Amino acid sequence: MSMLKKSLTTMALAGTLLGGAFATPAAAADPNTCPSGKVCGWSGKNRTGTRTVLSVTPGCETFTTARSVSNQTSYRIEFWHITPGTGCGVGTKLVTLKPHTYSDDTRGTVTGIGVYGG
Repeated sequence: MSMLKKSLTTMALAGTLLGGAFATPAAAADPNTCPSGKVCGWSGKNRTGTRTVLSVTPGCETFTTARSVSNQTSYRIEFWHITPGTGCGVGTKLVTLKPHTYSDDTRGTVTGIGVYGG
């Protein structure tokens, strides 16, 4: 094998090995992101603390206690601090998110959501 051929082979192998060394994990594995098609809430501001990931359909439902939220769905979502025992839409509306947006501070504790559109 010629010296040039050996050098090219060695460089190709080194490039392949180094390429894997710089790979980063998928965004869905990052606890500060929300997977596509989901709604997420974090217990702390700025997408910190415990993350909850939900699949949603239009309607109203209770939501995990959250201080920051992300809407990675095609729906418009209202995040509420609902009055206990009264259901969705009764209490304080904290933030409304268009599809594929987030809020790092809901200015209150989210306990319910309204999902609209489709």
